[in-house]
Amino acid sequence: MTEIATSIVDTMREPVLVLEHDLAVFHANRAFYRCFQVSKEETIGRQLRDLGNGQWDIPELRRLIGEILTETDTVEDYRVEHEFEMIGRRVMLVNARQLVQSPDMKRIFLAISDVTERERIENELIASKEFSEKLIDSIREALLVLEPDLRVESANQSFYDMFHVSPKETQGRLIYDIGNGQWDIPELRTALEDVLPNDRRFDDFEVRHEFPGIGQRTMLLNGRALDHLPRILLAIRDETEKRRREAEQMVMVGELQHRVKNILANVQSLVTATLRRSKSLQQFREAFLERLGSLSRSQDLLLRQSSGRVDLHELVRSELAAHGWEEDGRLAIKGPKVALSRRQTQAFAMLVHELATNAVKYGAFAQSHGRLDITWSIIRGDGKESLSFEWRESGVSIAETPRASGFGSGLIRRSVGHMLGGTSSLDLSPHGAICRVEFALEA
Repeated sequence: MTEIATSIVDTMREPVLVLEHDLAVFHANRAFYRCFQVSKEETIGRQLRDLGNGQWDIPELRRLIGEILTETDTVEDYRVEHEFEMIGRRVMLVNARQLVQSPDMKRIFLAISDVTERERIENELIASKEFSEKLIDSIREALLVLEPDLRVESANQSFYDMFHVSPKETQGRLIYDIGNGQWDIPELRTALEDVLPNDRRFDDFEVRHEFPGIGQRTMLLNGRALDHLPRILLAIRDETEKRRREAEQMVMVGELQHRVKNILANVQSLVTATLRRSKSLQQFREAFLERLGSLSRSQDLLLRQSSGRVDLHELVRSELAAHGWEEDGRLAIKGPKVALSRRQTQAFAMLVHELATNAVKYGAFAQSHGRLDITWSIIRGDGKESLSFEWRESGVSIAETPRASGFGSGLIRRSVGHMLGGTSSLDLSPHGAICRVEFALEA
């Protein structure tokens, strides 16, 4: 090699070897000694395979020199991977060229690029990109990656599923153009064009919008402008269902408060009415607990019905069963299917309870020959429906007719008049009792 050629080789940053035709090292530059931590004395004049105590006896390198260079004069970027004893694993790209100075003098020029670190970084970048893509796809929230001009670079599967759009309709488009302009939302423009450039982020930015394909949606947006990459992350959480459930819960809480208030008012009314007609604490206790039990049974019926309405036949049968009566030869219940509202159920259960209590003490339930017929019908008129109900006891013989004031008639009248908004009549005789009730049914 000439002095100029040697100087050029020595100034190269890449490791360089010049081999004789028998593969003995003719020359190596300083970059080679530095990169592979060998000295000039350990290198010059030695066979390539003997360098570094045999560390350079590399199969891929032997194949490059022994096979490839016999067929061609030049090889570029031939990848060689090897574990060196002193410096560890190295990935090298080798460029080889045959230098023919004369028919009898041939040398091989090897330029070696150590790409170990570069390849490690590339692999890490690939792995990082794969990790980011899989992480984004695994997020349940809809996520968009935007370029600085607000074009969509990518979106996760949750976005496509949530808003019923395809990648073709999304990627590469301005966010406002997605779905034929469905995303041209004034609040979104404010967040992306006014808030984000100044604050570099926004959190829980609420947007409500009517999408032609999926209807009204309430969304919370979180945006981030990345610091080291000109990209914007936009996370979208669909709060529609959650807000609907919250609204329903508020209605339910309000309804519960209303019901509790009504129940407490009913209990207070029971206490007052029972106390007024009780001659002793024991009599009050017995009557009040019975009436409280009736109220409890009506609440149980209401809780079992998700619609909040109770079948009249079931209500009557439940109240009579609590007094030990069932439909048999002495008891008949007949009437069309009628569903009472919550308010009507509570009032009507109390009415039936008072009538059944009287029947047990004085009437049909108190004597073996007594009979009870309960009938009702629906009266239609003026676009409304009313219930006509009759309680008729017969086959009894009562020596002394109970006084109406001690028969719970006050509760019956209040239940029908105040709570049901209807009319009632109660006729007591030695032969039993007849109670007729009429009130409008709630639609």
